Amino acid sequence: MKICIVTPEYPPDQWGGLARTVERVAVHLRDMELEVHIAHFSIVDAPVVLLDENRLDERMEDIKVHRIRVGREDISNRMPTIWDSPFTRTFKMMFQSLEMLHAEERFACLHSFFLFPTGYVTGILARKSATPSVLTIVGNDIYKYPFSPDKSAMCRSGLENADRVVALSQDLLDTADGLYPVKGKGHVVYNAVEIPESAWVRADRERFHIGCAGIFKYAKGLPYLIKAVAQLRKQYPVTLELLGEIRDTESKAFHYMVEKSGIGDVLVRRPAVPHQEVSAWFLGLDVFVLPSVSEGCPNILMEAMAAGLPCVATDVGAVTVLMQDGISGFVLPKGRADVLAAAIERILLLPDRGQSLGASARKRMRAFSRARERMAWQGIYRDLIHPLADCHQQW
Repeated sequence: MKICIVTPEYPPDQWGGLARTVERVAVHLRDMELEVHIAHFSIVDAPVVLLDENRLDERMEDIKVHRIRVGREDISNRMPTIWDSPFTRTFKMMFQSLEMLHAEERFACLHSFFLFPTGYVTGILARKSATPSVLTIVGNDIYKYPFSPDKSAMCRSGLENADRVVALSQDLLDTADGLYPVKGKGHVVYNAVEIPESAWVRADRERFHIGCAGIFKYAKGLPYLIKAVAQLRKQYPVTLELLGEIRDTESKAFHYMVEKSGIGDVLVRRPAVPHQEVSAWFLGLDVFVLPSVSEGCPNILMEAMAAGLPCVATDVGAVTVLMQDGISGFVLPKGRADVLAAAIERILLLPDRGQSLGASARKRMRAFSRARERMAWQGIYRDLIHPLADCHQQW
C-alpha cells in the first residue's frame, strides 16, 4: 500500500524541526510496511519550469523521495490586472505535479505537512480523487497564515478537506478549531526524542553561556532573549550563543535589536551544523533558552532536555506538557524579557547551576520515545486506511 507525504521541507535540503518531524514519521510508516513516498516541493526562480522536467526521484533509507520544483509568475515588470496573483502559477503547478504523481502511483493516502500551501493543495486533490487524507499542522502554519487576509480561506479549505487533522500540541488543535471545526477528526501526536548516551555536565568557567538555536523568525521570540541578555550582562559575565540562521525577513529587526541593546560584544553567532553535531554544542552551554511566542512541539527544546541541559522556555505549544515548571526546567509567559532574565538568573545563582533541573529534564524526555510516537501514528493510520488494508493484519 502506497502513502504519499507532501511537504515543503525534508532532509538533507532542510534541517529544521519540520524536516526532522516529517523524516521520523516517514520512517514510522515505512516500518509499518507501507510503501512511503515523499513529495518534497521547492519554489524556484527560473524563466521556465516544465511539468515533464521538474521532478527528480531518489531513494533514501527505502523511502522514495520526489524532489519537485515549481515556478512562480513574475508580474513585477507590468501593471497587474484583476486576474494576476504572484501565487497562482505556483499553486497550480504544485497541484498538477502532485496529480501527475498520484496518477502514476495511485496512493492509498495523501498526507500533507504544513497547512499552507501544501495542506491546501493536497486537500483539493484528496477530495477530487476521493483519496483518504491526513493534514499535520506543526506550529508556524496555524499561527501565521490564517492571520493573513489573502491566505485564511486557503487555510480553512485545507482543514475542511482533510479526513484527519493531526497537531503537535493540543494548543495547535484548539487554534485550528477556531478557524474550522476539526476536533471531531483531530488528534495530538507529540514529537519524539532520542536520549544521548552522554549527559550534560556543569563546567566551571568564568562566563555563563546562554544558548538558543533554530531558524530564527518572528515566532522564535529572539528579541525578548536579546533584551534579557542586555539586562543580565549588567551584573554577570554572560555570553549569548545563537546556532542557526536568521530568516531574511527578520534580519533587519535582529540587527536593530542587537545594536539597540548593545550586546554585540557578548553575542556569538554560529552557523547551522549537521543535526548529529548539535549535542556537542549543548555541552558547551550553561542554559538553553526557548523564548518563542508560538510553537508546536519544539524538537530543539526536547533535544536540549534529553541532553540534561538546564532549560528555560515559554508556555507555548506543547512546552507545558514537555516541561514541569520548577522540576525539569522553568516555564514562563511569552513576550516578557524581564521574566526571561529572572529565570536565567535563577539558574545562574543555583548552587548546582541547574544540574538537578537538567537531570530531571533528561528523565522526563524518556516518556517521549520513538516507540510512543510510532504507536500514535499507527493508530491514526489504522483507523483511516485499515478497511482498505486487508493485507496489513499485523497492525
